[in-house]
Amino acid sequence: MKSFFAFVAIIACAISCAFWVSAADEQPQNEAEDSSAGLPDDYAKNYLIARSTISPDKKFGVIYPTLEAEEAADEANDAERIKNYIVALRPFTVIKALDTKWPYFQHESNGGLSAEWSDDSSLALITLDGKWGPRDVFLVELHDGKLNRITNLARKAHDLLLPNYRNAKATRYNDYFDFIFVEDTTFKLECTNHVVIDGSAETSPNIMSEDLRPSDRAWRGHVEAIWDIAQAKFISKKVSGGIRKRTKE
Repeated sequence: MKSFFAFVAIIACAISCAFWVSAADEQPQNEAEDSSAGLPDDYAKNYLIARSTISPDKKFGVIYPTLEAEEAADEANDAERIKNYIVALRPFTVIKALDTKWPYFQHESNGGLSAEWSDDSSLALITLDGKWGPRDVFLVELHDGKLNRITNLARKAHDLLLPNYRNAKATRYNDYFDFIFVEDTTFKLECTNHVVIDGSAETSPNIMSEDLRPSDRAWRGHVEAIWDIAQAKFISKKVSGGIRKRTKE
């Protein structure tokens, strides 16, 4: 159940603001797939424009590496060559690289890249998905076509859960992540004021409850929070979690 504060924020936004849609929803279903059309030659040979990230005014989007570019960087052991960039499309300008250790590339297994935009194209939530759920969610704030601020809200939500996870003394998900967000997690723009977060996180999403052993320290957590965009901080937060128990047969 959503927190009372989240409910109030959603109702207030519904009354005072215009309807928000994602860039993906604005694209015709029969529109061509992601392509390099319109990119300068230096970028067109290695990058594609993610159609699902194009802003309503068609001026902004995210580009990502082709599979060939990713494979070449992997062979050269040069991960810095693989990045996702926020770009202006008219005219083309690189605005900023997304600060992630796991950039999306063409045909990435279990990966995904999408964006939700405000109607006026001044705000975007850019999501990089992993196998189980969102890995990174960037709140991008633009003003007069220039970047004003970018915030990784998935990282902020992760930090809210971190004390609960540490107190549980749980086993890490793997060498790279202590825990991950799973598929029912949502980050949602509400007007020009807030991002409402409803996030579920786990250390062992691949283990069913009935398969847990007494020695397993599998943790599950949940966070409900509201991020105030203007103040760049949480104005509401509720965290819960604990060690998962084996389901009785």
